[in-house]
Amino acid sequence: MAELVGPILDVIKFISRNASKYLKYQKEFTEYVDEFKQAQADLHAKEVDIQQQLKDEHHFGKMPKLEVERWFKKVEEKLTHAQHVEDKVSKGKYLFRSCLGKLVDESTQAMKEVHAEGRFSGSLMVNDPSTIAVNLPTPELTGAADVREEIYQYLMGDEVGMIGVCGMGGIGKTIIMKDVHNRLLKENKFRKLIWVTVSQNFDIQRLQKNITCQLKGNLSDDEDTIIRAGKLLEMLKGQGSYVLILDDVWKSFSLEDIGILKPTSNNGCKLVLTTRSERVVRSMGFKKVQVPCLSMEEAMDLFLSKVGLDILPDPTLESFLKIVVRECDGLPLAIVTLAGCMRGVTHPHVWENAIDELRGYIRNIHDVEDKVYGCLKFSYDRLKQRDQECFLYCALYPEDYAIIKEELIEHWLIEGLIDEMDSRKSMESSGYSILQNLEENCLLERAERDSYNSRFIYKKTVHMHDVVRDMALHITRKRFMVKARMQLKELSKEEEWSEDLEKVSLMHNFISTIRQTIKFPKFPKLTTMLLSHNSLKEIPESFFQHFPNIKILDLSHNPFESLPESISSLEKLKVLLLTSCYRLKSITPVLKLQALKKLDLEGSGVKEIPEDSEMPEIPKGLLSKLWRLQFLAIRSTLIKADDMRELNKLEVFEGCFSNVGDLSTYAAQRKMLYKYSILVCPWINPMLSLHGRSNFRKLVEFDSIGINPGDAVVLPYDVQQLNLKLCKGVRSLEDIGLRDATDLKECEVDCCDNKLEEIIAEPQKEGTGAFKFSLPKLKRLTLCSLPELKSICSENGVIVCDSLECIEIVCEKVKRIPLYLPQLQIDDEGKPTPSNPLKEIRVHSTYWWESVEWDHPNFDVKKVVKPLVLNWLDRNTRMHTMEGGGGCVVLCLAILE
Repeated sequence: MAELVGPILDVIKFISRNASKYLKYQKEFTEYVDEFKQAQADLHAKEVDIQQQLKDEHHFGKMPKLEVERWFKKVEEKLTHAQHVEDKVSKGKYLFRSCLGKLVDESTQAMKEVHAEGRFSGSLMVNDPSTIAVNLPTPELTGAADVREEIYQYLMGDEVGMIGVCGMGGIGKTIIMKDVHNRLLKENKFRKLIWVTVSQNFDIQRLQKNITCQLKGNLSDDEDTIIRAGKLLEMLKGQGSYVLILDDVWKSFSLEDIGILKPTSNNGCKLVLTTRSERVVRSMGFKKVQVPCLSMEEAMDLFLSKVGLDILPDPTLESFLKIVVRECDGLPLAIVTLAGCMRGVTHPHVWENAIDELRGYIRNIHDVEDKVYGCLKFSYDRLKQRDQECFLYCALYPEDYAIIKEELIEHWLIEGLIDEMDSRKSMESSGYSILQNLEENCLLERAERDSYNSRFIYKKTVHMHDVVRDMALHITRKRFMVKARMQLKELSKEEEWSEDLEKVSLMHNFISTIRQTIKFPKFPKLTTMLLSHNSLKEIPESFFQHFPNIKILDLSHNPFESLPESISSLEKLKVLLLTSCYRLKSITPVLKLQALKKLDLEGSGVKEIPEDSEMPEIPKGLLSKLWRLQFLAIRSTLIKADDMRELNKLEVFEGCFSNVGDLSTYAAQRKMLYKYSILVCPWINPMLSLHGRSNFRKLVEFDSIGINPGDAVVLPYDVQQLNLKLCKGVRSLEDIGLRDATDLKECEVDCCDNKLEEIIAEPQKEGTGAFKFSLPKLKRLTLCSLPELKSICSENGVIVCDSLECIEIVCEKVKRIPLYLPQLQIDDEGKPTPSNPLKEIRVHSTYWWESVEWDHPNFDVKKVVKPLVLNWLDRNTRMHTMEGGGGCVVLCLAILE
């Protein structure tokens, strides 16, 4: 009986306890309801406050945090449930108050919990990865404030959906739209901002492709234009609200033919075009916004900002300045160009002479737009003759084309436009000085986008304003034939080929054949022919006989399978570019080109294969016949190191060896090259052949190669960048001669097999004392996906890195960072001084960072660098950040399966 008493009492206590709660709900029902209403009102007020905060913080490129969106969902659920509870309370009877009180109390507590969760730290917004736009670089604007505001108001309002910005060439239409574009980035009205340059040579497929690229989409080149238009239309419909800016439109076209969604008040989209033609604006039904010339005051401000304020103290120059500015008629391009060529000139007589010259150019010009050409010609004529020829060469490229500086300077060198010097480096430096001079004179501009309108590293490229290019083409109209990107399907007509031609550019067209029956005279003055990016399947046998003095021949990106024998008659040919001629089977005719200095076979399909091999190889002895070669790019074809022995004039080399023995043979030759990029790989991979060109210097890369302990691997003595990927058998980097690489600046080891347990092994010697390994120029060390890597160097060792900026480690078994950074200094507060190269440490695992050891003889290095430590998740963003500039150390730690 006693055994039953305990359980019975427990049941009674439970019932009485719950009964007391229900009695409390019954007695204090009104208080519970008041508390419920207060919690309901507080939660609703909190929701309104967070919504307002979101509105205040939101602008283009931002989106609410995921936790904020989840919180709003919870708020909606709890407030909806609270409304149901409130309805039940209003309909409930006195006898059911105890049950309703429980329901009210539970809802109250739930709302209070959600209210407490609404305390967010930091901003409520994060970057929206789906948005498309970047801040476009633009100079400080002078004038046109009313025009900019008018365009902006049309875009922000609902009445006007299509805006046509028109004005003469060089008046600043593009710069104005860049300014408006950047201003829109700060607003939250549009989800996407899309910028596409159309240019004079309008092409439907190219415009479709450029818009699609901006949308991160893809359209097949083989599809019908109408089908492509339909697909593009569907892409745009799915983008939400956007602004599409079409810059430099020359003729009207149907939006439907392209697949551009017509803006309406419902879809929230806007369309803007810039053009020189009012007829284009009118015929396409756009709202016209006319860009006027600058007022005299605005023009003077712009001129002074470009010519330099150091001339202001001299009152005798004031009258000359006004005359020069007045002659420009308020045209910004003319003003900027003239200011550029007169920058730093302070002598009154020079200004007086310049004014006389300028008036001579434009005295008889009555059309205001043509005065731009007069001003540009004035600036051009003040250049040295060498710089003039270098400038005119740029007109060979298509309109709005991003010209790669290195390629341009290379062509200048071959053309003899840069004086001979002791070294190639000195001549390249001279080329960059010419480029800088042309930029300072505003005849060239830094490019912001490539020829397909995708993002580009603009510091490496330049482009010509279309008005400046028009002037250059006018100057060279009898010497140059430029039909670049003109949608040609065959060569220009015979009557256009003058015997006085010096340079021909037919690049970026659709030329597929050259007629056998074409009748050409000989062109004794022609030195340059650019036929790249066409569809040439065959070149007539006699074609090159008409151009006996040609020096530069670019046939890159064409699908022909062989070269005509007539190419061997080009005894003065110095540059032959066959990049990405993937169907090319043989280069036998090249053997006779004894003057050849540059040969680029990157990505070609050369397959003169010995019978006992399945590898694409260069026939033995071929390269040695081209003994004048200074530049050789041939990474898409395996070569033998012995064949390079006779190339004593070589300065730039990009090639592929099939084994470490060939690399060692080549390194033993100790050629003093200016640049090289060597791939050691047992097979040819088209993707590998393109790797390295973006950061082309003294690079050696081992890929998927076996390296045995007995292999005596010799690296080039001056290697600066060393990469190992997917290699087998490597126990440490000393197996490939790392100790001798004192010039090494970058080292990357990625995805090698389990035998790699140590990067730097302790030298074989007696005793157990500490040892130091010095890499004085190393800036970046990357160790990724090495499952058995336990240490960077032995327990007794330390690596001294005087210049280290970046280190990336993705190896969970590494327990110690044996790096000594002499340049890492601290101030009186124990913080890193600004002069040290270490700027940032990014870690994937905070736990690993806390547990890893990092010793320093003078201070607690981990404590010193702790303010620099950030978590890092996105590897692609990490790589972009490191390439974008600024020294950083990246410790990216991931758990490897």
